[in-house]
Amino acid sequence: MYCDLHTHSTASDGTDAPGDLPMLAKQAGLSAIALTDHDTTDGLAEFLAAAKIARIRAVPGIELSADPAILHADTDPSPDQPPRLGTLHLLGYFIQPEAPLLAEVQAHLREARAQRNPQMIARLNELGMDIHYDEVIQIAGGNIVGRPHIGQVLMQKGYVKSIHEAFSRYLGGRGEAYVRKDRLSAEQAIQAIHDADGLAVLAHPTQLGLESASQLEHAVARLKTLGLDGMETRHSDHHPRDTERFSKLATKLNLLTTGGSDYHGSRKTLALGCQKVPLSVYEDLLESHRQRIGG
Repeated sequence: MYCDLHTHSTASDGTDAPGDLPMLAKQAGLSAIALTDHDTTDGLAEFLAAAKIARIRAVPGIELSADPAILHADTDPSPDQPPRLGTLHLLGYFIQPEAPLLAEVQAHLREARAQRNPQMIARLNELGMDIHYDEVIQIAGGNIVGRPHIGQVLMQKGYVKSIHEAFSRYLGGRGEAYVRKDRLSAEQAIQAIHDADGLAVLAHPTQLGLESASQLEHAVARLKTLGLDGMETRHSDHHPRDTERFSKLATKLNLLTTGGSDYHGSRKTLALGCQKVPLSVYEDLLESHRQRIGG
């Protein structure tokens, strides 16, 4: 039996409604699924209600974007060669969606997105692309507006052939139109997840952009001092050797391990359950959560 602990819905930047995911997961042969939309819990009520009907184990979650600068805090900054900063995302599992601090964090991140997205559109315009923010909002359908929605407009207008190309050329961390939105510290993100009775897990460690095993260990150890509970060892971006070394690091640092597809529906070519994460991963996560809340 398998589970998928990293999925997205139309509440953020996926293409499937939150209420559709449980049945889709069951049809894919999964026994448990987590909904971890970017910076929002808006889809969780619908998701959990549908999971009861589908009779599949469900994990209410979230994926928070945080400032990766803390991972380079011990390095000497150079004006000529500043440290390369990847992306730092933290997954929250078994959260209480209405927790006050988590609600504050979501409002904070919505404001960050509201400032960042028009800036990226402006940069695309400077590069000669005829794209307008209202077109992106229409694609998003009134939900969280993110870079994949901008990428979809770029595809529709023929500027790129795929979302992957949109990110690699324009919207990714080294793209021509990229604008960083990280305004939440890792400590704040972990605190918000814990305040919501959740478990805080480092998502897709490869996206930290760290160049060596020692740098990664230092970064994860630093996050653990802030309360990190686990790390995502299985992910669609991970090569099998990545999964192996991340699992060894998690064992060394006494962290939980999780895994998932990072499913976004038709926006990415990733199928639900494609990572073949054993159901025991979900069960270990559930037991750790019960211990945390004293259940």
